[in-house]
Amino acid sequence: MRPRKVIADSPGEVRFFLALSAFGIAIGIVYWFVAYETAGTVLLVGFGVATGLIGLRLLARAGGASDVDRPFLDERGRLPDETLAPFAVGLGVAVAATGVVFGPAPVVLGLLPLAWGARSWLSAARAELDAQVSDDAASVGVGDPGGPGVRRGRGGRREKVARRPGAANRIEP
Repeated sequence: MRPRKVIADSPGEVRFFLALSAFGIAIGIVYWFVAYETAGTVLLVGFGVATGLIGLRLLARAGGASDVDRPFLDERGRLPDETLAPFAVGLGVAVAATGVVFGPAPVVLGLLPLAWGARSWLSAARAELDAQVSDDAASVGVGDPGGPGVRRGRGGRREKVARRPGAANRIEP
C-alpha cells in the first residue's frame, strides 16, 4: 500500500498532526534562511518533529484504517451544559500568576474567580456524571442508578456494598 493512500484514508486526527508536522518543519527551514536565528529555528523544527512523532504514533495505532473507535464519533452521550466556569478558572489563574510580579494582592484577587470556577465546574461535572449513570442504568433496566454493588446511604450518597465471596455477580430484574 502506498504511504499517500494510507495517510489519505487515516482518521482526521492523524492527518491533522502530520499536517502540523510538515508546517512546523517547513516554517523552521524558511525561518532559518530568513533570520539565521538558532533558537527560533530549533523551536519550530522541534515542534514539527514532535507533532510528526505524535501523528506517526496515531497512524500506527489506527493501522491505517479510518473506522477506529474514536470518541467524537459517538453521539450517544450527553453534552456538557454551557458555563463560564472554565473561563473563570483561567482568569483566576492568570490574575494569580501576576502575583509573581506585583506581589500578593493579585494572588488573593485571582483566588476568588478560581475558587468559584473550580467549584462550579466540578459540581456541574458531578451532576453530569450522575445524570449519565442514571441514563445508563435506565437503559440497562437496573432499578437503582448506583449499579451493582452500590447502595444509597444517608443523604442519597452512593456507598459500595461488600460482596460475599462466591456470591453471583448478577443483577436481578
